[in-house]
Amino acid sequence: MKKKSVAALILAAALASQPMCVFASSSSSSDDGGSSATTTTTTSSTKSESTVTVSSTGVKTTGATTSAAPNGSTIGVAVDTVTTTGVPVTVNSKGEAVVGDIAIGFAKDPGSATAGLPENVVAAINDINAGKALSEVIQGVDVSGYNALTGTHAIVTKDAATGAVKDTAAEVSLYVPNLVEGLTNVEVLFYNNVTGQWTLLPALKVDPVTKTVAVNIPGSGTLSVVYKK
Repeated sequence: MKKKSVAALILAAALASQPMCVFASSSSSSDDGGSSATTTTTTSSTKSESTVTVSSTGVKTTGATTSAAPNGSTIGVAVDTVTTTGVPVTVNSKGEAVVGDIAIGFAKDPGSATAGLPENVVAAINDINAGKALSEVIQGVDVSGYNALTGTHAIVTKDAATGAVKDTAAEVSLYVPNLVEGLTNVEVLFYNNVTGQWTLLPALKVDPVTKTVAVNIPGSGTLSVVYKK
């Protein structure tokens, strides 16, 4: 009996010294009905669209509210802020800025940015991004003496509830990284998709410190921040 007891103690000690391995379920769990619920993984592209980033001047934007023009300039719609009239600007699950019942973002694909626009408008957009003088390429509005501070960006306004395009006016605060002190008559050159006309939108507020320009846009269209020397 003593020999058996000693052997049992040796075996127990050996087992106790072995590491214990625990395997966790990696993808599913069962409910009372026996069905499995799979884990949803967010893709990196979705994350980049909805992720909020903060500029060196403290302005928050997302991937969906940031746009790069063909000429390399960038612009963004500020989020997690308030308009000049105190209306909150929040972010939805797609990363779009939400002002009241309007969701705002940019068309990212070059093809979709100019899809359906008249040929002369597309030509004007290309000329602006190529650095040509605004007075030589824009028709219907006097832009004499104005210079493009940014390239062109196709902004889209939607119904925040349905996601359908909704051409309704909304105030946006545009983050313009190359905005500096000393620029005069900072405005927004805007092609209105509904009216088919170019117009100059006056800035509600220009802040070179945070590098933002607040402006009321009439709906979806193509914009470029401009100024006079």
